[in-house]
Amino acid sequence: MNRKGIIIVISVILIGIIGSIIYFGWLKPDKESKEPGKITIEEPTPGEGETPAPGEELTEENGNTNTEENSGTGVFPGDKAYEFTLVDREGNEITLSSLKGKVVFINFWTTWCGYCVTEMPHIQEVYETYKDKNVAVLAVNVLAAEKPGTEMSNVNEFVDEKGFTFPVLFDTDGAVSVKYRVRAFPTTYIVDQEGTIVEVVTGAMDKDTMMEKIENALNQ
Repeated sequence: MNRKGIIIVISVILIGIIGSIIYFGWLKPDKESKEPGKITIEEPTPGEGETPAPGEELTEENGNTNTEENSGTGVFPGDKAYEFTLVDREGNEITLSSLKGKVVFINFWTTWCGYCVTEMPHIQEVYETYKDKNVAVLAVNVLAAEKPGTEMSNVNEFVDEKGFTFPVLFDTDGAVSVKYRVRAFPTTYIVDQEGTIVEVVTGAMDKDTMMEKIENALNQ
């Protein structure tokens, strides 16, 4: 075979290899490269953030509407708050329904969220104001949305260093924050004494705003 023939054969082989790579997608990037179990939520500008429109339905992957929402349970003002059970810093299980009869201030947060950290001293003041009254403060750390490698012990160290004493719960797998459609940090739900959501706030609040909303819930 002459040189020209050899070049033609090599060219055909190379074209075949390149075509196989394109066809079978051998060089496609791995779409599952994200760490399993982690959820990603963007940090909001104070007072801003994406909030679901009232009446929006929560659907499962198979397209079926969530049966709890059909029964009046949901994530909007006027809905009965979804039940959940989470562990606190001491490992005790806290169930939302066990707090019926109290106004419940539920704040979803992470340690990397600057607005959450700015808001926390105000939550501490609110906690100290209402801890002996008919109000429960629950600061839910979404451990599943923390930076890789962050564990409960790291969050506990953070809370201790800041001197916060309000109750901290852990959403370890992100299931509760997903169910509550938390799309930005911080997000706060205020639940009345009957277990009904009265307000949803995306973004940081100051103490006066928190107290105003709590008082509104107490006086309903």
